[in-house]
Amino acid sequence: MNTCQMERSGESTAFTLFPQDSSTVRENNKNWCGVSMLHPQTVTIRAIQPQQWQQIADNPLTERELCVLKMIVDGKSNLAIAEELNLRVGTIKTHLRNIFRKLDVTDRTQATVLALRSGLVD
Repeated sequence: MNTCQMERSGESTAFTLFPQDSSTVRENNKNWCGVSMLHPQTVTIRAIQPQQWQQIADNPLTERELCVLKMIVDGKSNLAIAEELNLRVGTIKTHLRNIFRKLDVTDRTQATVLALRSGLVD
C-alpha cells in the first residue's frame, strides 16, 4: 500500500511515497541533505528564505500576474500566453517585468522556482 507521508524539520520537508515506521523516520532525519540513501523515493524540498517571504508580502501579485505566473510555470511562451488570454505579447512582457520586479528575480526560471517553493502556484 502506497501512502504519502510528510515530515518537517527546520526549513526542510520530506515527502515519502511508501509506508514507513517511526524508526525509518528517525534514520531519515539524520540525512536531511536531499535524496535519502536508504529510501531514494524520499526527496527534501527547501522553502524560501524569510526575506523572500517578506518581498512577496510587501509586493503582492495581482490576479492577472498570478495567472501569467502559473502559465510561465506550465512552460508556456509569451505568445501562447497572449493567445490564451486574448492579450498582446507586449502586455504579457509588461506583466512579466512586474512579476520579476515584485518577486525580485531576473528571469523565468527564478520566478518559476520561487513560485513553486513559496506555494504561489501549484
